[in-house]
Amino acid sequence: MEFISHFLRATSRRTALLGPILQRNRSEIFQKQSLINRQASSRYRSSCSTMDTTVHSAGINETHLVPMSVIQRPIPSVLDEQKVQSLMETIKNEASEEEVPPIDLLWITGSEGGDYYFSFGGCHRFEAYKRLQRPTIKAKLVKSTLGDLYHYMGSSAPKYLA
Repeated sequence: MEFISHFLRATSRRTALLGPILQRNRSEIFQKQSLINRQASSRYRSSCSTMDTTVHSAGINETHLVPMSVIQRPIPSVLDEQKVQSLMETIKNEASEEEVPPIDLLWITGSEGGDYYFSFGGCHRFEAYKRLQRPTIKAKLVKSTLGDLYHYMGSSAPKYLA
């Protein structure tokens, strides 16, 4: 037992000696982390003004008015009715319609030609434009492949594109 207590005393003496140093280092680390958090928060707030991008379309600046009739939505939407109504009010007002970000469309060229447009996100925006009977919707076209489509849909992907 004396052998173990010898090591415990030595450890407690080192902790007592290092305590103020460790506390000072913790304080410096906390201050640096706080500065980093404030800088990240500032970058986030400045990026909020350009929230019309997603991971898929972050590098795409060009938007298009795409006919609603050519867009395929293979996955049923789960909608929040209040959100749809709010978007409809925003879209009705010409001044505020520009605030509605574009939807992303996977743009796939079929193996035998033809362009196909698939939408997997933007459910509420799509539904609001549809209910307002708008002929077009603002969209970013994400050039994609059949492989991308299979990634989203698996074996449910349409066979007519292959």
